[in-house]
Amino acid sequence: MGWLIKSILLFCLSIVKISALNLFPKKSLVIEKHKNVTLICETKKDYVTWKRQDVHGTVDIHETVFEIPKGRNLTVCDLQEDITGNYTCWSDEGLEDYTYLLLDKTKEAAVFNISCTAETFSCTKNITCAWTSDEFTAFRLRNTRDNGDWVSETVDGVFHLPHSTNLYAEESERLLITGEAISSCCYLKTDHSFYLRDIVKPAGPNISTCRIANGEIVEVEVKPPSSWPQPHSFFPLKHQIEYEIRDNGKLETHEWEGSKVEVKGVISKLRVRCRDPLLLSQWSEWTAWEKVSKRKGRKCIKTVKTAENTGKRNKSKKQERKRQKKWKHSTWANF
Repeated sequence: MGWLIKSILLFCLSIVKISALNLFPKKSLVIEKHKNVTLICETKKDYVTWKRQDVHGTVDIHETVFEIPKGRNLTVCDLQEDITGNYTCWSDEGLEDYTYLLLDKTKEAAVFNISCTAETFSCTKNITCAWTSDEFTAFRLRNTRDNGDWVSETVDGVFHLPHSTNLYAEESERLLITGEAISSCCYLKTDHSFYLRDIVKPAGPNISTCRIANGEIVEVEVKPPSSWPQPHSFFPLKHQIEYEIRDNGKLETHEWEGSKVEVKGVISKLRVRCRDPLLLSQWSEWTAWEKVSKRKGRKCIKTVKTAENTGKRNKSKKQERKRQKKWKHSTWANF
């Protein structure tokens, strides 16, 4: 039964189109251009035949200057891109083994930048990285400094990497992120090194209070994002507010440190973002626009309608309807 399962799995591997290599194969060899390599068929059979699957299809291998089969072994000489691919060995009982042979393009490839950000200094939150290329079809990253495991990209195309940086100590060692990429023929390895403090980008702050103090003064109080480390007195934030003048629609900005700020003027809407003032981190994303009421003493807590916010509200309403429907159904079921 075990032999049958193995044969089925190997057969499935052999029929998958190599042009759609979106996962790292468990068995592969990465060889530099013009090098020689010998592939070994893991089988007890004395005689096997070899095939190569590439983007053009499957080719039966006969002895040539570049591909020399001998017993269970196959020697590939002067490796170039046109003789890379999935090499499979076959006996009279079917598929026995496979090896993906990939051309190493690390030395000749152009620079492939990995971009990373972190919401906080705390190791309870992962580093978020992005890395894409039209030349390759599968990517993975690992935190080499902390001996981390390989991480694949999520459905939204980013990588979430854990780390062990101590947020209360001076950062002395740079993080080293190692990336690997493959396509149907080729392989690439690259490294990206940085200090965590250089990639911090806080999450957006929370507007806890926004009200009219008098006709021409708006008082705004913000709270740090939930992911920002505590105590906040040790990890301060600098804020920037952007607001629209009601009379002429002009946008103006103001920066301050601390939680509260007063803005003079007749304002129609405002939004806020934050950054670390000591390390001059990246600014966070802006909060949603908040409308400012014309009446004295009123809170300006109504979010301005946008396509994104409208979609979120519609989703919440749909979820509430489902919840009520489920509740009614469960209630009637008790009778």
